Amino acid sequence: MLFELKNSIRFLLFALFFFSNGKAQQNNYSINPVSVRNEMQRVADWQIEHFRDVYSDKNKPHHIADWTNGAFYVGLLKYAEIAKDDRYWNWLRKIGEEQNWKLHQRKYMADDHTIGQMHLELFRKFGDSAMLKPTKEGIDYVLNNPSSQPITLDNYKNVERWTWCDALFMAPPVWAKLAKITGEQKYNDFMMKEYEASRAHLFDEEESLFYRDNSYIGKLDHGKKIFWARGNGWVFGGLTLLMDEYEPGSKEYEYFKAIYLKMAKKLIEIQTPDGHWAMCLLGQDVYPTPETSGTSFFTFGLAWGVNHGLLDKAIYTPHIEKAWNCLRSHITKEGMLGYVQPIGAAPGSAWADKTEVYGSGAFLAAGSEVYKMVGGQPIFQIQNPDFVKSPKTGMTRQHWIDAAKYLLKGAFSYVKNYDDPLKFPKMGTVSYPKDGRNSPVEKLEGLCRTLFVAAPLLKENPNLEINGIKIAEYYRKNIVNLIDENHPSYIAMKKGDWPGQTLVEFGALSVSMFMIPEIIWDPLTKAQQDKLAKTMISYGDGYTVPSNWKFFNIFILSYFKEKGYQVNEKLLEDYLNKSLEHYREDGWYNDNPAFDYYSMWAFQMYGPVWSKYFGDKHYPEIAEKFKRNFLPVEANYPYMFGKDGKMIMWGRSITYRFASISSFPLMSYYEKDLPNANWGGLRGTSSAVLLQFLQHPEFRKDEIPTLGFYGGFEPSTQSYSCRGSVFWMGKAFLSLFSPADSKFWNEEENGGVWDKELKNAPTTNHFYKNSEILVTNYPSIGASEIRAWCNVPQKGIKESFRSSENYNKLSYNSEFTWQADNSEGTAAMNYVFKTKQADHPFESGHVYDFKKFEKGVYYRELIAEYVDNASIQLADIPIENGILRVDKMEGNTAFDFTLGHYALPHINGFISKTIRKINKEEVQIIDNGNYQLALVPIQGWKGIQTITSTGIHPETKESTVINVSGSYDPADKNKVYVTAMLWKKSGIPFTNAELTVVKKVKVSKEKVTVTNADNTKTEIAY
Repeated sequence: MLFELKNSIRFLLFALFFFSNGKAQQNNYSINPVSVRNEMQRVADWQIEHFRDVYSDKNKPHHIADWTNGAFYVGLLKYAEIAKDDRYWNWLRKIGEEQNWKLHQRKYMADDHTIGQMHLELFRKFGDSAMLKPTKEGIDYVLNNPSSQPITLDNYKNVERWTWCDALFMAPPVWAKLAKITGEQKYNDFMMKEYEASRAHLFDEEESLFYRDNSYIGKLDHGKKIFWARGNGWVFGGLTLLMDEYEPGSKEYEYFKAIYLKMAKKLIEIQTPDGHWAMCLLGQDVYPTPETSGTSFFTFGLAWGVNHGLLDKAIYTPHIEKAWNCLRSHITKEGMLGYVQPIGAAPGSAWADKTEVYGSGAFLAAGSEVYKMVGGQPIFQIQNPDFVKSPKTGMTRQHWIDAAKYLLKGAFSYVKNYDDPLKFPKMGTVSYPKDGRNSPVEKLEGLCRTLFVAAPLLKENPNLEINGIKIAEYYRKNIVNLIDENHPSYIAMKKGDWPGQTLVEFGALSVSMFMIPEIIWDPLTKAQQDKLAKTMISYGDGYTVPSNWKFFNIFILSYFKEKGYQVNEKLLEDYLNKSLEHYREDGWYNDNPAFDYYSMWAFQMYGPVWSKYFGDKHYPEIAEKFKRNFLPVEANYPYMFGKDGKMIMWGRSITYRFASISSFPLMSYYEKDLPNANWGGLRGTSSAVLLQFLQHPEFRKDEIPTLGFYGGFEPSTQSYSCRGSVFWMGKAFLSLFSPADSKFWNEEENGGVWDKELKNAPTTNHFYKNSEILVTNYPSIGASEIRAWCNVPQKGIKESFRSSENYNKLSYNSEFTWQADNSEGTAAMNYVFKTKQADHPFESGHVYDFKKFEKGVYYRELIAEYVDNASIQLADIPIENGILRVDKMEGNTAFDFTLGHYALPHINGFISKTIRKINKEEVQIIDNGNYQLALVPIQGWKGIQTITSTGIHPETKESTVINVSGSYDPADKNKVYVTAMLWKKSGIPFTNAELTVVKKVKVSKEKVTVTNADNTKTEIAY
């Protein structure tokens, strides 16, 4: 079935963790948008799978138009907006079609109008009048034939008006939506009159709560007034649905706001310590059983108020977080929301193993607002995924076009007229502009980099419009603005030797001009072309940074040579040859002084593009060399991605993210040279990386990609970046210039090397001799890992990122993104030296030298910069489920140090910790519901500690790492420290055998011999 449950083991464990640890811990968990969305998906999928089940002791399933299902649809509509594909929209649409878009049977009954909310929201999305007309006709009948019944329910004699508080959720939002859709005030007027009649009848001004109906007014339960939780939940949730339809300040909005604020204030006063609300709101002591439908509606309404600025965030957020953690603690391992009170009208009973569809709907509504409250953003949603051509991701070439439009729409949300620059809100403290400087270059970055995204779209549709702006006309006008001395975007001719960031952007502009000259170059006047050429050539003809920057000069000079302008051909040829000198075999280029993704998203992207559009014609011998260097990428680069296609977080400018896959689709240029290429695997990896970021809840902020990794993350942001810099990732969309009929776009998607070479394989190493890089694949968890080196000191360095965490972890893993260093010396996948310098008390390892790769052991030397004559001879041994380290300390002074495992983000809101004894040594294990990590101190270590930190992990606010600590004394005979850093997926605890990695360690002057648990021996010779 479409909604066959696909819940992973991490969620099963998450639920079990809750159940085993009890209520006392449930409210200590941090909340993040990934975990919120995951919980919503579990509940949504379970409820859809069990949609036709029997609930509330009925003898048959609810009718699809029943109010119970109508409430579920309201919540599912909200989840559909943030889901990864459109399956939930389609499911709802089928429900509407099955009902012929009609309201339920009773013409006046509010319950039977509930489904109208779904009909009207689907009309808003799809614009099909058939979705609107029957609901409008039903409401029009009531409007034209108003009931004359009294406002008292009187034992269900009077149900044609809103005589019970539940009705205020069921019907009024339908009227408000109709009024906004049609623009007809009559719907508002009727609804407001009827709503006020109900409010005046049922609202208790003293308690700021609603009686369920007139039968409860004046009655007491154990001496307290009876206010039913879910009934008030219906009202409170309904108020938010109503306010969504009106502008703040309007009479309708202010009316509902006044009721809402009174209720909100009361609700946080009566919330239980466990986080839920008692079924009888004032009777916590009498009704201690949790009830999740009322609690969900209150959570929904309160989070909505924080998100809309109606409620004080500092006051209300703790209550919302407590409520959300309470709710998710009652989700079973299968995904069912428990403790939902059955159909009723008053406080009663609820059970852990019973639910109702409206409870799931309320939970999804709550999740939608909690998701936003903790930073969740709208994501790229796949429309009509093709799981035949692309069984893993559903992504086709059309979906890549959709993704490009998604990014471009966000960028152009800042453009109201053709003179508005593509300049976006500043983010963080590291990036520029600072004090208003570099404004022209900031706008130039936005212009030239978004053009990477726009260029392939314009190639297919030169008349493309976004947000009412004709995109081709916009870029032409703003390119002309660059040479207008009187315009704020004017870029002057280069002065002096240093070209600055302007060279980078003009190089990018040249790439796009090569690809769509008929759209952004040919329409310019001759005078405009000449002036633009003169300006751009002034930057291209001269000094450049001795790295991939040479390509910016190359593209500028090449483009204008192609257009007949006089350029410095000697310099062009010189920069081409010097770029080739960066090549180190096996597809790797060195970006001076280190290796990183610039090898792939710069050298291996620029080379093929330059060759296709210019080099093959003018410099065929050089183009052939670029091709020869490019072809090995197909054989080597796929190993750097995880089984699920996830890329490794490694190297600087992670802001650019999925540009890492730029080279894969460009292989289409050389189909004949790659007869055995796995094109479906290459596309599968490329699409998976694209979705890794575009579907992350924190990828965008202010409709623009963030400066960071997933969300904003200062440690992976460089000072040369501004907000527009992120669109460098747009180079990935140049893939759309590869032929639509190419094998890359048309062969069936598959798992690439993981389905072939790595299938059923043990831990596998790929060592690249000339780049001295080791890539390891771990089939046990489907992870890829990279080890490299970067020998850059911190003292006196201009480019501080070279000696930062971006380059200098012991290894980088696709499943365990790196944690930044902090001022307290916490280490994650690195050594930290404790120095004697007050201004630099802790030194994370950053000066690495490669030594050799021999017999499965990767050797490097780590040199301390702030501790005199201290170094560590490193020996990394990738094993089946982790890393065995056998490291030797050297130096003539004593020093203390620590070593950290990978860090685990609190992705499911918690970390559990276990302590075991293995061979008399304390072993610590941490588990976040996805993975568990174990650190085994085998020899040399004196202490072990699990450390939780805040604000240093790119995935979640809180993260946890295990550290071991040691001391080195030159007089010690044994200077070898042996450590096992292990991992496995959550679900099955580590066995003693798995933790007993090493049986014996023998140290001699020449070597260290490690006897493994299976009696095999590994010799380490530094």
